[in-house]
Amino acid sequence: MAFNRGKQGKQGSAARTIAKVAAVGIIAGAPLGLAVGTANAAPGMDWDALAQCEASGNWGANTGNGYYGGLQFTQGTWNANGGTGNPANASREEQIRVAENVLRTQGSQAWPACSARLGAYVGKTAPAPKQAQPQRKAAPQQRTAPVQQAPVVALAGSKTNPNGNYEIKAGDTLSKIADENKVAGGWQAIVEKNKDFLTNPDLIFPGHKIQL
Repeated sequence: MAFNRGKQGKQGSAARTIAKVAAVGIIAGAPLGLAVGTANAAPGMDWDALAQCEASGNWGANTGNGYYGGLQFTQGTWNANGGTGNPANASREEQIRVAENVLRTQGSQAWPACSARLGAYVGKTAPAPKQAQPQRKAAPQQRTAPVQQAPVVALAGSKTNPNGNYEIKAGDTLSKIADENKVAGGWQAIVEKNKDFLTNPDLIFPGHKIQL
């Protein structure tokens, strides 16, 4: 009987040792699991800041220039990325949902001027070299969204008019400027007066001057 108690004592000691090792392994493993989960966080876009830049924060923007809502979708891009109806009539949340789809397929160059100004450039999911092909600089593609062109093409657009009497502000569009200043003939009249400078009416820059 004494021999049996000694054997059982050794077995009990071994079991306690294994239990301690297992407990240490569980405790040590927990922070590692948390660290792995945290490392997978992905960058995003500040949609409210982008809407402020694109449309002065007006999620229902519809100025008649072919771009709608706070993030200035074209109807074609809106429909192609899961939107229904007119973007200007959609809620902020619905516009952000569709914009997330655009961000995944096109990257932040879908909003070239404003995303660059906000320092929020996010790459496309497609391989980066496709964005840097030199031949894309030579022939601009027809826009189907506010952001279809590569930045190097879009930024080659409108210039400042040295004789201008109106300075463009962040969030301005030509339609908004024409409405607020009661320009006869609307935004088309502004383009005509600045035809040597507004070479890309869809892309104007804060600080540039135009003639009203």
